[in-house]
Amino acid sequence: MNRHIRQVRLIEVGAAGQARLASYQAEVPGVGLRARVAARYLAGAGITRLRVADAATAAEALAVDPSVQTEVDPALACSQASARLALGDPVASQVAEGAMDALRAFRAALGESHVP
Repeated sequence: MNRHIRQVRLIEVGAAGQARLASYQAEVPGVGLRARVAARYLAGAGITRLRVADAATAAEALAVDPSVQTEVDPALACSQASARLALGDPVASQVAEGAMDALRAFRAALGESHVP
């Protein structure tokens, strides 16, 4: 069974979009919880190549999908996406920001450049 069948069924993704996700290389900037959450979501969505800042982030992606190719680039440790969410709880904020980073990468892979 195809683990991404639900995404393929979505009009916004479809088979062509899932193929684009599989061929896309995403960068996961920064380190810590936010980066690890983004890596997990990206691997789970079917993005098969990730550039990450550290081994812990790579391990998160590999825990979701062992076939993900990860490249560790320590230069990404200094990068951070610009969005910040103030949820009152720093852990919840990091998780939500990681999810938003992943969503931006999904949309970029699908060619939806109008995403904030």
